[in-house]
Amino acid sequence: MTAPAASHAPGRLGEALRAVCGLVAVVAAAALALAVLDAVPSWVAGDARDVRRARTVDEVQRRLRTRLVLPAYFPARLAWPPQRIRYLAGPPGAVGLWVDARGGAPALLLAQTLGRGELPERLVPPAQELDRSPIQVGAAQGRLARVVEDGEVRWQLTWEQGGRSLLLRSRGSVEELVRMARSARETP
Repeated sequence: MTAPAASHAPGRLGEALRAVCGLVAVVAAAALALAVLDAVPSWVAGDARDVRRARTVDEVQRRLRTRLVLPAYFPARLAWPPQRIRYLAGPPGAVGLWVDARGGAPALLLAQTLGRGELPERLVPPAQELDRSPIQVGAAQGRLARVVEDGEVRWQLTWEQGGRSLLLRSRGSVEELVRMARSARETP
């Protein structure tokens, strides 16, 4: 008498199951590694994940396919072009330009939305408002405020123009800030 032949089906099924589980584990690990690597630049820069960078004003205008509203008057104490340019492409689209003083210290933030709505908090650094008063900026009613950002008191002027929300935050004088706001126009 001979012994019945042993069935190899359960061994092959177990081997196939282990191979599929191993493949799933490798794919999951790769996806996790890619997600972490994608988030690293945002962590290092201190920006929100959807905040993008541009090197020049022309570059951000080209990427967003729109013209920015910029002041025609620009004080000589400020160093143009902006040292930092950050933007959000998706709704609500917005741009922030950080301009340094000629001595190198940050001096001015110009932020704007690309349509109606509030400026996103992930683009504009938080500031505590101390007081505010209404001010006329062209045809629009604006708001002039003293704010505290990073422990320093600054002037902030917000208004709407051409369907956009705009913000100027500066270490300079009120007169300088108001003159910049009143001269703001869409770039040609």
